[in-house]
This record gives sequence, structure tokens and C-alpha cells, in this order.
Amino acid sequence: MIRIDCRNVSGEPAKSEQVRLAHDCLVRNGYAILDHVFPEDKIRALNLEFNEHYARFREDREFEDTVEVGAGRFLVSIDLAGGFGDPFIYANPLVVALVRETLEPDAILEAYGAIVSLPGAVDQEIHRDSPLLFSNEIAPLLPAHALNFGVPLIEMNELHGTTALYPRSHRWKGYDKQPQPELPVVPIGSCILWDFRLFHGGTSNRSNMPRPLLYSTFARRWYQDPVNFSKATQRRLTFEPAFFQNLSDDRRQLFSHIDPSLAADC
Repeated sequence: MIRIDCRNVSGEPAKSEQVRLAHDCLVRNGYAILDHVFPEDKIRALNLEFNEHYARFREDREFEDTVEVGAGRFLVSIDLAGGFGDPFIYANPLVVALVRETLEPDAILEAYGAIVSLPGAVDQEIHRDSPLLFSNEIAPLLPAHALNFGVPLIEMNELHGTTALYPRSHRWKGYDKQPQPELPVVPIGSCILWDFRLFHGGTSNRSNMPRPLLYSTFARRWYQDPVNFSKATQRRLTFEPAFFQNLSDDRRQLFSHIDPSLAADC
């Protein structure tokens, strides 16, 4: 399993060796694990903020704005506010450079939220985040059209659970049970990116605490996730108009598909 140490990124992230290596991993294996991207204290603070402001998501039931994605596991919306509205988190410069290298320079932030695996959550069904774009043999060979960027708010390990990743499965037409998945330990401050087509699944949470995995979905400008937002009450992105007004031009490009006047309803 290849891991990329991001402690000493110098100069422009887009020109860094780390972005080059991570891009190669994404193209070849369908995922990349980046270590030491965030200060540990910043992620611990985010976990405290999550437990304070999103305490209702610790309940084992589906709300209007959540979707159950496995027993004891829920996809939830997170507001781009407070610590979660920090651009260093949702649009980390190193990650955005990698996204633009892998997708296209005008890639968008298509969705933002968390996958919460509650204590007792069992292994999730192995899946892709959406079907292949086409049903022919060429579809798995196309360049990526969307990436998920996951930031664990507690360490992902054997006790808390992790995400099982099937290397190179973004090139499969269908699921093959034979290869063994990678089961990475992802410490606080590290993150995972994976191709939307990669077969993967959350593993069981055998601890006594929820395992929130903060995620950002980045996509080519023409793409919208057709699977994970089937409820009218769900929101892909949630922020107030004031959030939009304070964006730099570079970060505003990530939201180029959104009418700012409709920001609260995305």
C-alpha cells in the first residue's frame, strides 16, 4: 500500500512531488492515501464541533436530511460553517491541486457532508459511489469523472473501523470477490481520495464512539451524483449567502455551478 507523506510540500502544491505521486496512485489504483495533510489539533477540534452541533446524528435512525447507507451508518449533511467552513478543510490547497490535475481545472465541489458509522455498525455492502457512466466495455477505462475526499475525524483502524478499498477496481466492469481489499489505518490528520468508480465499503465499528468521515465530492462540471441524494429534503451543499461573499476567486470556482442567491437550497 503506497502512502504519500505531505509534511514538506513546498512552493505551489500543483507542482509538488506529492501531487504527482498521488495522481499516479489515483490513476493506477483508484485511490490515494495522503498522510500529514492537516494538523492533528484542527481535526480533533472538528470532531468536538461535530459532536456538539450534530449530536442528533449519534442516534441510530434516519432523519429527513440523512440517508441510511448500511446498518448503523448514515450519510449526513454538514453546513459549510464554523470549522467545517474553513477552506483549509473542504478545499485544502494540496487536495484541490490533485483534484484539478485528475479531473479538470474547473472541477466543482459537488457535495459536502459526512458518513457516520455508529458503534455496532456492521460491514457495509461493497459498492461503487455511483454506476458507471455507460454500460459498455469502455466505461471503466475512461478518465475519472468524480472523486471523493475523506477526512476521518477519529483514527480509522481495526477497532473504530476503516474503509475497505479494492485496488484497481475502478477499472472493473463489475464486482470481483476474489482480490483481498486494502484495510488502511488512517490517523488523525491524514485523508483518503478515491475514484467514484472504486469498489469499497466501510468496515464494522467495534468501538463505543461514532466514526465520522467528513467527505467532499469533487466532480467535472457537468456531473451530478445520481444515487446518494434521492430524498428531496437532502442537500448536497449547505451554506449561507455570506459564506459565498467571502470566497476568493480561486475557491469560488469550485462553486461555479451554483447560483449564489440559491445557496441555502443547494
